[in-house]
Amino acid sequence: MLKMPAQSREAKMKCTIPEISWHNRGPVLSVDMQIGSSKTPSGEVFWRLASGGADSHVLIWHVTVNEAGEATVSCVADLERHQRTVNVVRFSPSGEMLASGDDESAIILWKQREGSEIPLLPGDDIQNKEQWNSWKVLRGHVEDVYDLSWSPDSNCLVSGSLDNSVILWNVHKGKKIAMLSDYNKGFPQGVTWDPTNKFIATISSDRICRLIDVTAKRTVQRVSKSKIPTPAGHPLEGKVVRLFYDDTFKSFFRRLTFTPDGSLLIVPSGIIEPQESTDKVTNCTVIFSRHNLKEPVAILPSFDEVTNAVRCCPVYFKIREDGPAPMVALPYRIVFAVATDNSVIIYDTQQISPVAVISNIHYTRLTDITWSSDGKVLVASSSDGYCSIIHFQEGELGKVYKMPPQKVTKSNNVKEAPTTPAPFIELDVNAVDIDISKSKSAVKANEDKQKTEDINKQKTQENKNIGENINSVEDKPVRVETESNSNTDPDETEDFQLVLEDTVVESEKPNIKATPPKTEKPPAIISSARTPRRVQLITLSSPKRTKAD
Repeated sequence: MLKMPAQSREAKMKCTIPEISWHNRGPVLSVDMQIGSSKTPSGEVFWRLASGGADSHVLIWHVTVNEAGEATVSCVADLERHQRTVNVVRFSPSGEMLASGDDESAIILWKQREGSEIPLLPGDDIQNKEQWNSWKVLRGHVEDVYDLSWSPDSNCLVSGSLDNSVILWNVHKGKKIAMLSDYNKGFPQGVTWDPTNKFIATISSDRICRLIDVTAKRTVQRVSKSKIPTPAGHPLEGKVVRLFYDDTFKSFFRRLTFTPDGSLLIVPSGIIEPQESTDKVTNCTVIFSRHNLKEPVAILPSFDEVTNAVRCCPVYFKIREDGPAPMVALPYRIVFAVATDNSVIIYDTQQISPVAVISNIHYTRLTDITWSSDGKVLVASSSDGYCSIIHFQEGELGKVYKMPPQKVTKSNNVKEAPTTPAPFIELDVNAVDIDISKSKSAVKANEDKQKTEDINKQKTQENKNIGENINSVEDKPVRVETESNSNTDPDETEDFQLVLEDTVVESEKPNIKATPPKTEKPPAIISSARTPRRVQLITLSSPKRTKAD
């Protein structure tokens, strides 16, 4: 059932519930839409949707909407790496990666193989039209992973788990940046990363909402109870009350979120407890300003239905001239959806009352919601095994407000992914590359038969005991050490020089063939300072020497 306010009765919002088995008729626990939209070869626009469920699968869907506003979905990939229930799926802001967390404490990062779409013939029915590969597996939790959130630059990820911890990850290295374990009396059920890349917010079963500083990697603020905004003369005016449900909360998830501009933090699972025996419990959603987490700036009541997930529309809208004064001082409206037991309530920042209510669409509790990047499609998942797809017509939510472009702040202490694999020993490889480039020039010179004798004479005068190829290698480290005025012990660098010499000699085989055969023995390859030690080692390991003894 769709309900719209009086000023929007002419709206053409439409809700579709595809009658398909999303996850083998099991609960659908999470959904997320990739940024942007794509087109099929026939020119039809579609949005890419990911879903996770109790069947341990991650599914990729194509969502299309016809002219009448009716949505259809088709499964294009089945990702089968998980072994347990998948609780959360999240696309990165860049759209290049997909993260999923399960009941086995594993977080898997997926990437789509470029050019992997399989061309189909008419009548073909292939499920995996797209090829997705598991890129990395992040292991650090020991219990169920309940929620995930990406940093705005897609370099980092934050996860919340039943093991009473929150972990910050560097996704390109696949390693932990920090682990926060101050959740002694509860476990985090929701995490979100600030779009300005300064904070991370969490909400846990101990009734505490925490604000984590990304740079310091520690909790800087906590709130569990405070005064709430009330009209004058209200019984709760000036009183300090608890803001969130305790561990009796019926849902596994409390998916909170920052607004796209980072100005507000919207937290579900709010509650206004009765002050007298005759009062009833009021469920609500709590809104904080990013500058003050001590007291909420607004309370959005949902009465008998608890709220468990909040997601903001990525599009900003102009303030309605005929509407009320904005409850938050912003030059635009932010529209967001709140998932309750069996309804989706749509709000904006201009008024406390809902913009729209979509109710009685599922038999059991909603688990997650997600918007398309153009704000036209809203998808809600439910534990009854189905998903609802709500489509909004152009201009139905308001006129689009165009924001000036903003630069994304990169994660602190995190470098971008290297374009090429990192070398095993960077300094060694760089040194070898320099020497090889020199040796190549020597090889070219040796190919000229007329100049070969002159080059060999010059090299012989520089060092009679060392061959041409070895001289080009050993001169470089000596020169670098002299320039840096370092007094390096030869024993400490013995292994390094041996590896370096062997590597370069191997790479310079063409040049070796052009030179006369060497008559010197191994002492000519290594320095004379290490000759006694090398000869003694060979003598001790000689089989003939052992037998003679």
